[in-house]
Amino acid sequence: MALGWGAMSMIQTVTSSFAGLMAVRCLLGVFEAGFAPGVALFLSFFYHRSEMAFRYGLFISFSAIANCFASAMAYGIVHAKTSIASWKLLFVIEGIPTLVIVPIAYFLLPKGPGECRFLNQKENEIIRLRAVQGRGREEKGRLNFRHLFIACYDYKNYFQAVIVLCLNTAFAALPAFLPTIIKDIGYSSIQSQGLSAPPYFIAFLICLGVSFLSDRYGNRSIFLTTLSIVGAVGYLIEALVKTEGVRYFATYLICGGVFSAVALAFTWVTDNQGSASKRGAGLVIFGMIGQTGSIAGSRFFPSEEGPYYIKGMGISAGLLLFAAILSQVLRFLMARENKRRDALYGYVDIKNMPDEVGDAGDDHPSFRFVV
Repeated sequence: MALGWGAMSMIQTVTSSFAGLMAVRCLLGVFEAGFAPGVALFLSFFYHRSEMAFRYGLFISFSAIANCFASAMAYGIVHAKTSIASWKLLFVIEGIPTLVIVPIAYFLLPKGPGECRFLNQKENEIIRLRAVQGRGREEKGRLNFRHLFIACYDYKNYFQAVIVLCLNTAFAALPAFLPTIIKDIGYSSIQSQGLSAPPYFIAFLICLGVSFLSDRYGNRSIFLTTLSIVGAVGYLIEALVKTEGVRYFATYLICGGVFSAVALAFTWVTDNQGSASKRGAGLVIFGMIGQTGSIAGSRFFPSEEGPYYIKGMGISAGLLLFAAILSQVLRFLMARENKRRDALYGYVDIKNMPDEVGDAGDDHPSFRFVV
């Protein structure tokens, strides 16, 4: 996937028509679509549920850093004196690192727990046993079709998919209108690209901090709800306040809230599936429904409604508040089920999974949901 989108990024520079550019952009989306869910699934093979938020948060937080550097890099490239058009040079520079990292990642990343090339046999065995303790034991290489089917009618997957749909919809247009807000303060279009970087850097720090705390306290919903509300407050400020400095401050709330919330949403999906097969299917549902938000969100900010985009800002705030409500409803439902199982089968430490979940998956009497 990474090889494909790196190549597509560079191929964009040689397109000579709108149709050709759109075809390449579509292929770029095809290659990128499964990457974030794939990383979440891959990490879940190695880490306990009580460790996943920080690990996935680290991955997502670098997306914020990428946006931070992209803004600064765009500022620099526009000022570069080259024979290549600035936009073409930008795509080439963004594509090259991906192509370079692909072979390195291929040889360094292990195929699974206990298969790390750079560890000895004893260390690999420790990792394998640790993975079993954190996620339960499954037959290696076996796809459980029953669990794939169960995932399709598990209400939790659809709750979480709608939550990330709201998050993605609210966040979709931020990269477009953030430079506009900065430009309205009095900076040029080029300078506004450079000043777009700081909110993303703050998002990077918040994402790491909140993900660490989520693991530390074993809670996803409280942090996800809080972050969604923070993002909603940012959008309400954008809709209601005309002072440009205050509106710029609001972008910090939006970036910090939504970026971190997306990381926790991905983690929450992997937390509450009783098998790798069901985790994979849950992430597919999560991604398919959730990513449509990026399409919808870009339509809420037509240029004729700028520079304040009151309607789009209001819709985004409402969606984030709805995500907060859904998070608390889902928390209530899963906490109630945990209490029911505790009453029937006795208390179970949520940090441990039964060694043999077998075909029961998350219906196993000893499985407890992370709330």
